[in-house]
This record gives sequence, structure tokens and C-alpha cells, in this order.
Amino acid sequence: MRKQLVAWTILTSAFLAVAVWTVLGPPDRPASPHLPSRDLTASVR
Repeated sequence: MRKQLVAWTILTSAFLAVAVWTVLGPPDRPASPHLPSRDLTASVR
């Protein structure tokens, strides 16, 4: 039962990811390796 639940969750999340990618399209620019919050804290220090 638990394996079926894990498989169902993975398949559902994968389907949602593909659907969102199809609707919104790929991101215009690659994600930066640093999070904005980390950049802000780094610049303050």
C-alpha cells in the first residue's frame, strides 16, 4: 500500500511539472546559483 502511495505521488508531481512546463514554457533565464536572500545578507555584511 505504501509503495503504491509513493508511486502515485511521484507520478502526480511529475505530471503536474510537465503540465506547468507546457503551459508556462521554459524559464526565460537559468536560475541563479545564489538565492536573492543570500545575496542581500552577503551585501549587508
